[in-house]
Amino acid sequence: MDYLSSDYRGIARDKLKGNWWISLLATLVAGILGGLNTGSEFRLNTSQFKQLSENLPDRLGEPFVAVYGALRYASTELFGDSSVLVIVYLVCLAIVLIVGSAVRLGHNMFYIDLCNNNSNLSTLFSRFGIFLKAFGLVLFMGLFVFLWSLLLVVPGIIAAYRYYMAPYLMAQHPEMGIREAVNESKRLMSGHKGRLFCLQLSFIGWALLASLTFGIGYLWLIPYVQTSMAAFYLDRTGQGIPLNVN
Repeated sequence: MDYLSSDYRGIARDKLKGNWWISLLATLVAGILGGLNTGSEFRLNTSQFKQLSENLPDRLGEPFVAVYGALRYASTELFGDSSVLVIVYLVCLAIVLIVGSAVRLGHNMFYIDLCNNNSNLSTLFSRFGIFLKAFGLVLFMGLFVFLWSLLLVVPGIIAAYRYYMAPYLMAQHPEMGIREAVNESKRLMSGHKGRLFCLQLSFIGWALLASLTFGIGYLWLIPYVQTSMAAFYLDRTGQGIPLNVN
């Protein structure tokens, strides 16, 4: 019998009991290092180069914003045009994507472990050994979601759900290849994309409330969502993890 969205949320609340603060800290660190939603943020849109300097702070973690600001000021003073900004942007974005891709896998693994009643902040950094493969996975997913989006918005969304499990698979099985993780994700999500969509949609009320707190509420909402997603992943992979439904 398939779990309902309310069941996954119940599992998440159960697993987060006594673990809210470490989960909040893990989310905060992952966000600073660019490990939240790395794949969905990657876009191949060459028509927006003139807006790069305006959009960059929304894509980078805080440590990179100060560095970028200094470089932006220096390049403007020295060169007086945006060409150097494009180069700076691409270099900074590459750093964030490479570091963030590894952290994203570690962040996924943190919540998989949390569902197994084990929480350790060091798990966030446990996948730096495969940072190039993690980056390759993010690049692969971003590229193909973009290509499908060229047809229509809906095919792009479907592709994103088709590949959704790949970072979880590689996080738990770092020996997996990129194509292997993607193909396994396609298999796991076949016939279950709507269930994941409904699960994500069930958090919309909480997201609206979090937005009223100037984004601070997301520090609590993201662990809630991520634990629910990890529970969904464990359910789909048929692992014998104690998923206690309230």
